[in-house]
Amino acid sequence: GTVVIMTTETAPMTPPPTTAPQPEPPSSYIRTTTQSYISRAAHILGPDRVHAKGKSVIRPSVRIHGDYGAVVSIGRYCHLDEGVVIAPTVVDLEVAVDDDETKKNARENFPMSASSSSSSGFSTGFSNHRRRNRDAMMKQMRDRFLADLSPPNNNDNDNDKDNDNDNDAAKRTKPRQKALPLSIGSHTRICRNTVVRSLSIGSNVYVGSDCLLHPRSVVKDCCVIEDGTVIPPDMVVPPFSRVRGVPGRVVGGL
Repeated sequence: GTVVIMTTETAPMTPPPTTAPQPEPPSSYIRTTTQSYISRAAHILGPDRVHAKGKSVIRPSVRIHGDYGAVVSIGRYCHLDEGVVIAPTVVDLEVAVDDDETKKNARENFPMSASSSSSSGFSTGFSNHRRRNRDAMMKQMRDRFLADLSPPNNNDNDNDKDNDNDNDAAKRTKPRQKALPLSIGSHTRICRNTVVRSLSIGSNVYVGSDCLLHPRSVVKDCCVIEDGTVIPPDMVVPPFSRVRGVPGRVVGGL
């Protein structure tokens, strides 16, 4: 007898088309004389006090506050991602910057102490409800940070409108307060939705997304700040350190 084998041909499966993210058109960026590219959707407040050395990229929705009266210095080959906010530290002139009592009050007002059990969740993993609590806490802290950067008041005399730069600084800082310079080194990347109010960030530093860097903090060269980290006030991150947690702790070296 004859054996007939019936086969059915099926069309080869093709993967669903994927839409690659469209690059931003060059016209949406301003190229400076130092070869930096600044998005037209970025907000540079007090541009005469924002000093960028060149060849850096500033993405849309970035907000840099030079309107506090202090210089914000950015090194070469830096990348500021979308939603990054950079503003200088503001100190009270009546109290020394290194006053122990001031630092103690700042630590007491910090929303989570270093001994809190939630800070260990970054290494052991959060349960779902802890994740929700952490996200709510991070949102509350970010909102508080941004509230401190509220628009300036309008109590200035109309006769002083000629001194725009001095007016901006006076509006942003209260009487007997002073903004301190903020410097960011070269080859440093700050990822999206991070708020920086540090005194300085060194060179070759990677700061992850959704981080908060509190006033008077210092990050030395060659460090990694992981996503969602909160650097508390007055913390100094040593060189070649990896930091994570709320509040941030050094968890290893590079």
